[in-house]
Amino acid sequence: MAQYGRTVFADLTEDVIRPGSFGSVKELVDDINAYLAERNANPKPYKWTAKGKAILEKISRARAALNKAEAA
Repeated sequence: MAQYGRTVFADLTEDVIRPGSFGSVKELVDDINAYLAERNANPKPYKWTAKGKAILEKISRARAALNKAEAA
């Protein structure tokens, strides 16, 4: 689910924040709310592209790095 959150924020940044010019915080908030309303009106399901084995291998590497850091 964390990956999905990153995807939403990446899309928000790319579609609204980066190309926009905002005269006030209210304008920025209004544009973000409009973007989210549109996204929610036309939802697209999140589809995992990573394979389970690759995810488990990554978790294993992360645990090994954490254990090594804690031992140091």
